[in-house]
Amino acid sequence: MSEQAKNLGRPRLQQQDIPTKEKILLTATKLFVEEGYKGASMDEVALRCNVTKATVYYYYKTKADLFTAAIDTLMMRIRTSSVKILSSELPFRERLVQLIIAFSYATVDIDVNNFIREAAPSLSAEQYDKITNTEDDMHAAIEQCFILAVEEGTLPQKNTKYMTHLFLSLLNLSKYKDKNGDSFFPTVEENACHLVDFYWNGLQIENN
Repeated sequence: MSEQAKNLGRPRLQQQDIPTKEKILLTATKLFVEEGYKGASMDEVALRCNVTKATVYYYYKTKADLFTAAIDTLMMRIRTSSVKILSSELPFRERLVQLIIAFSYATVDIDVNNFIREAAPSLSAEQYDKITNTEDDMHAAIEQCFILAVEEGTLPQKNTKYMTHLFLSLLNLSKYKDKNGDSFFPTVEENACHLVDFYWNGLQIENN
């Protein structure tokens, strides 16, 4: 597994001397990933950070505030990593394969959409809007990579928003597991190649 795949959206906790606020945010993000919104608690965040609960509340007044900051940061990290992969020197088709591989490895225990749905009843309208705006920005940044591919002649002259969201749907499909825990194909790499083949052929892109 590549380092890029391991780090897509996944917060790092190796730093020993990071500021307390950042440490709380990184720890909370990991906890929300593990336990979901309902399962995570401010007490557990404080315990894992080795700080008092009052310290956590000093930086984040409510659990909803902490969740909003955590999911916002998570999506910005995914955005940065995705754009980096889609802007590489590889042929665009191979970039799509690499993004699915990275997403599959990094999001085994990350489901942003489910996080948002679970937390939505506890969020204020302002918090919910902040998260959805960040999600829209993430999609727009990824779409810009598709726009450049169209301008370069790699992708056909079609609706780039449609092409982007069609691919993002396949990206989510890459995480599918049946009741036995099996995906469509034996390996992540094989699954990624088949999904991109399906996407590529569906757009009727000529192979050079």
